[in-house]
Amino acid sequence: MTPQSVESLIAEIEAEDRIDFGDLAIGEDEARSLMARHFCDIDRQLAEHGMSTEARLEVMAAIAAHTMVENLVLHLGRLRSAAGKQDFHAWMRRHGMV
Repeated sequence: MTPQSVESLIAEIEAEDRIDFGDLAIGEDEARSLMARHFCDIDRQLAEHGMSTEARLEVMAAIAAHTMVENLVLHLGRLRSAAGKQDFHAWMRRHGMV
């Protein structure tokens, strides 16, 4: 695993599931590079502490799942805002939640 290979995979995922960076002070490429390097650093540190490949994979999956939960909570919070109440209810209906 290298930062470049992770960046490439992130770019492939984002081609199907675009992220709206809006007016943020960080661009897509910079964000991808930052997170890819961070994941590779975590993997390297876990390996240096003697964790097996399988154990490291499990930790990385847990980190990814945690991030997905955090993203879901942030997204739902945005949809629940006063401006997004109608969008929130439409989103819930689309996903069979009401």
